Parts: sequence; C-alpha cells; structure tokens
Amino acid sequence: MHTIKLNVQDSIYGHIMFLLKNLNTKELEIVEDKAIATQKIRKRRLNAICLNTAGFKFDREEANAR
Repeated sequence: MHTIKLNVQDSIYGHIMFLLKNLNTKELEIVEDKAIATQKIRKRRLNAICLNTAGFKFDREEANAR
C-alpha cells in the first residue's frame, strides 16, 4: 500500500481525476479530494481626513472651557 499526496494546478486537475477514476476501483481509493483556496492579498486602505488649519490660532483657554 502506498499513499501519494499531490499539489496540482487547476488546469491538469480534471485530467488526473479522470485517470484515477478510470483505474481499477478495487485497488484504488481516493481518500481525500479538497480544493485549496488561494489567499488573495488584500491591501488595506486608510482614508485620512486632512484639516486645513493654516492661519488658525489655537487657544488653550478656549479649549479648556469646552
């Protein structure tokens, strides 16, 4: 008895499964057949708000009064 684990591309997967399913089923058992989901790289985008404060005078006393 032998165990074979393969990583195959989608383009040849159908051919390999066709070959395996047409072999003698008494001597062959497909134990696991699962697709591996490819992970997409997600870029995080940060949206910042720019406040134009040119010419604005910050007053500490006014801020503390709030």
